This record gives sequence, C-alpha cells and structure tokens, in this order.
Amino acid sequence: MEKPIDGFETSSEIGKRVIDQPELPAQGLATDSEVYTEVVEGQMQLKRGTVRHFEVFCDEQERIGGTDKYPSPMSYMAMGTGF
Repeated sequence: MEKPIDGFETSSEIGKRVIDQPELPAQGLATDSEVYTEVVEGQMQLKRGTVRHFEVFCDEQERIGGTDKYPSPMSYMAMGTGF
C-alpha cells in the first residue's frame, strides 16, 4: 500500500481541497497535531490545553473539587464528537 498523502501539503483552493472531493485518496491522508496540557498549579481542578495558537481551559464541578468555571474534560470530548 502506498504511503498516505501529507494533509498539510494538499491544496487549500476551494474545489481542489481534499474535503471537496467525493472520496478520500485511496492511500489515505495523514495529519498530526501537537497538543500540550497542564494542571494549573494552585487552582484546584483547573487545566489548560494549547494547540497551535489556541488555548482552552477545563474544570470540574464543585462536587468533585473544581470551581465549575469551564467545561469538564468529558464535555470537551462529547463536543468534539459532535463536531
């Protein structure tokens, strides 16, 4: 089987993008992302995640030691499934 196409080397021109084609390339499409996560020290259950230039926070409900200021990690996973 052929090596997957590098998804970052594909066209960004509308009509020529991979997403505009009726099928994915037979050999597949490869992409990757570097994601960094950390617990924010001294802030109970608060965590920070970064990918590229985006930053997100997650927390837990008060009943399990958080402040409920941000969605829980499982809420982000559920949202990601919907997207």
